[in-house]
Amino acid sequence: MSKYRFGPPPREFTMKSVAVAVLSLALATPVFTVPVPADAQVMVGRGAARGAAPRRPALTPREENRLIEAEDAVWELEDQIAEIEAAESPTPEQQAQLPELRERLERETAVVERLTAKRDRRS
Repeated sequence: MSKYRFGPPPREFTMKSVAVAVLSLALATPVFTVPVPADAQVMVGRGAARGAAPRRPALTPREENRLIEAEDAVWELEDQIAEIEAAESPTPEQQAQLPELRERLERETAVVERLTAKRDRRS
């Protein structure tokens, strides 16, 4: 009968067994590479057009502000026109304002269309 109750005696970890374990793990791992920055730049530019000019921002800050102002003006003018048209009996003063409001609405709408077309063309 053996002096160990649950099987053979435990093995001592030697330097040789640790080296064998490390070597087997190193050989078993899949090989992968990390591209260096120069390779990454080549990969990014692969589908780009040759000699293309760098893209400029879609709208300047001034144009963005003008677009926002024009959109706000369009909403306000539409509300004013709707109020006058919805009134049961608009005053002659309100009726005189309608052509002017519609003209301003057309101008602001043209500004919004022009700037949104420019923004969409650049993006």
